[in-house]
Amino acid sequence: MFLFYEIFIIFLFLRRNKKFTGVIFNIFIDKRQNSRYNFFMDKRYHLDKDYIQNPLSFGETKLFQIGRMFCSESTVVPAHTHIDWFELTIVTEGEGVVVTNGTEVSVKCGDIYLSFPADFHELRSDPASPMKFDFFAFNTENEVYAEALKHIMESFFPADKRILRDENIQSIISNAISEFDHRREFTERLLSVAFEQVCIYLVRAFKKSPPASRRGDVTQAETLCFQMMNYIDTHIYSLKKLEELSDIFGYNYSYVSNLFKSVTSGTLSEYYRNRRMETARLLLREGKLKITEISNLLNYSSIYAFSKAFKERYGVSPKFSQ
Repeated sequence: MFLFYEIFIIFLFLRRNKKFTGVIFNIFIDKRQNSRYNFFMDKRYHLDKDYIQNPLSFGETKLFQIGRMFCSESTVVPAHTHIDWFELTIVTEGEGVVVTNGTEVSVKCGDIYLSFPADFHELRSDPASPMKFDFFAFNTENEVYAEALKHIMESFFPADKRILRDENIQSIISNAISEFDHRREFTERLLSVAFEQVCIYLVRAFKKSPPASRRGDVTQAETLCFQMMNYIDTHIYSLKKLEELSDIFGYNYSYVSNLFKSVTSGTLSEYYRNRRMETARLLLREGKLKITEISNLLNYSSIYAFSKAFKERYGVSPKFSQ
């Protein structure tokens, strides 16, 4: 199972030290106040085929984004959220740091980092060895591959467990980027086959890796609470109401709600509300979706309910956060 004791302990610390958490969150927001129109900063080269608004279909693969970036010494790709796609960050030269949901992971030439749907994602290039990387954001409609990817999400949720090395994937994506720039006969068919191969190699690579293990000093109650937090994190766009957790985990909702409060000192509704608000804030900063679209995406009953919740959380209307 996807168990990560260290993350859970950090969560408990932040939950019980709200003043400190607020300071950290405000710093995080202030540093990104003006990131909307400068999303990729101080880069040397950037090729970006962006289909996030209207994904392209290649066979059973949905393509959201593909491209290449050569970083300078100070390049930072600010925090942004993935909606319903996976993303591969393929480091072809240099070094850097991938930040996933607040956890920093160092990457180097040859590493491939897998980001999950609903992740908060950030990239920083190493000043001494600027990073070059290819990226590929996708999802699949193939039931077999989708189930395998779901298993990877469950087994490798900790941010530092998601690095793989596979020359096949690196070569396929590099060739696919070239194919996009020089469309020729059978390009669509070639890319369909290529992207399916990436799914297969990805699943194979993670099957070779041991899943995240459980530490012996984690109680069953703590494990269940972390699993619920992880489920909320990775289903922030599809979760309609918290009572769904009852069916997912096989416990009465009153039981899991009381258990969560006794273990974390916070409530499930608070955790869910804060996660939705953090996601909404990032989506507003990105500026790619309208307020109504964000409200619908996060399953609010109306734009009024969304605006009210946002203002209660941040003190301003969503329209002033774009």
